[in-house]
Amino acid sequence: MKHKVLLAAAVAAALALTGCSSGQGGTTSDSPKAETGPIKIGMVIPLTGRYAALGAGDKTAAEQMVKTINDKGGVDGRKIELTVQDDKTDVTQSVTLFNQMAADKDVSIVLSSSNVSASVAVGSSAESAKMPILALGPVSAFANGSNKYAFTVPATPELYAQEMVDYLKSTGLKTLAIGFDGKDVYGTTGNDATKAAAKKAGIDVVMDEPYDSSATDFTPLITHVKDSHADGLLIWGSGPAPVIITKAVAAAGGIKLFMTGSEATTLYTQPAGAAAEGVAIASAAGVAGAAMPAGPFKTMIDDFADTYKANNDGVYPPQFAFDGAAGIQLAVAAIKKAGSSDREAIRDALENIDVLTVNGHFRYSPSNHTGLTTDALAVVIVKDGQFTASDFTKDRFATSLPK
Repeated sequence: MKHKVLLAAAVAAALALTGCSSGQGGTTSDSPKAETGPIKIGMVIPLTGRYAALGAGDKTAAEQMVKTINDKGGVDGRKIELTVQDDKTDVTQSVTLFNQMAADKDVSIVLSSSNVSASVAVGSSAESAKMPILALGPVSAFANGSNKYAFTVPATPELYAQEMVDYLKSTGLKTLAIGFDGKDVYGTTGNDATKAAAKKAGIDVVMDEPYDSSATDFTPLITHVKDSHADGLLIWGSGPAPVIITKAVAAAGGIKLFMTGSEATTLYTQPAGAAAEGVAIASAAGVAGAAMPAGPFKTMIDDFADTYKANNDGVYPPQFAFDGAAGIQLAVAAIKKAGSSDREAIRDALENIDVLTVNGHFRYSPSNHTGLTTDALAVVIVKDGQFTASDFTKDRFATSLPK
C-alpha cells in the first residue's frame, strides 16, 4: 500500500511539471511563449481577370521585398513566408480566400486586393476575424480608422484627386470632364473626390459620366466630352477600358487626357501605344524616381528599382510594384515594432507606425489608417512610352519629399 501511495505522488508530481511546461525553451504557462518558425503573411490579389495588371505588379514586388528581407536574416532571425492567392478579379472570391487565410491561426497579417471593391468587401471579415489587413487598393473607407483592423497602402482617391487638381490648376486648366467606372468603388470615389477638389480650386467640372468597364466602344463618352467643350478629360478606372478610351480620344483629336495611378504601368502604355503620348498621370512618387533629388527616399527608391529592373528585363517598377513592396515593408515594420507575430500586437503596432517606405512616409494613427500625404505622389507625362516627371512634380520634389 505504501508503494502505491508513493507511486501516485510521483505521477501527480510528473503531471504537475508537464502542465507547467509549454514545450518552448522551458518557458512556463505564466511566462511569454517563445515565437519561432516563419512569419506567415497572406496576399489576395487579382492575377487573372480584367484587373490582372494590378495584381501582377503587387506580386512581383512583394516577393522581391520578401527575398531582400529574408536574405538579410529576416525579422529577428525569423524568415517571412508569403502566400499569394489569385482572386481572379472577383469580389466574392477575394472574400472567400481571405476568410480561408484568416482561419489559419499561423497567418499574422494579410495584404488584401488591389481591386478596391474587393478590399472594401473584405473589411468586415477582417474585423470579425481580428485579422490586420493592408489594402493594396486605395480604400477611402478605411482611412478614418473606424475599422480597427484595416489600413490602406496606396494613397486614397482623395489624395490622388487633390494631386491631379493641383497639377491641372498649375497648367491653367479651367474646365474638366470626368469619365469614371460606375461599378467600381475606385471610380465612384475618385469622381466625387475630384469634383470636391476642383470646386475648391476654381475648376469647373462640366461633365462627370459613368462608363461600363466591360464595354469596348466608348464613342458616346467621347462625344459627350466634345459637346461639353471641356479643356480636358480625366479618367477614373482600371483594366482594359482606359486603354480603349485612350485610343478613342487620340482618334477623335482635340482632347487633353489625364489618368490616375492605375495607368502608371507599361501594361497601360504598351497596349495604348502612340495614343498614350502626352497623357498626364497621377502616380506614386516612386514612378518619377529618376527626377528626385538625393536623399533617403531617393536612395530607397533607387535600390528597390535597380533590383526590380534586374529581375524584370530592365522594366522600371510600375505603380503597383511600389504598393506591393510598401505593403511588405509596413507589415515587417509593424512586426518588428510589436516584437511579435501576434495579430493583435501587429494591429496595435500598425496604428502607431512612423516609417519610410518606397511608397512614401507612413504615419498611421487611431484616426488615420492611410498615413500618407500628397508629398508621396507625383504627376508623370508619357513620353516615348516612358513616365517622365512633369515640371509640376520636379518643382514639388525640390521642396517637399518624404524623409
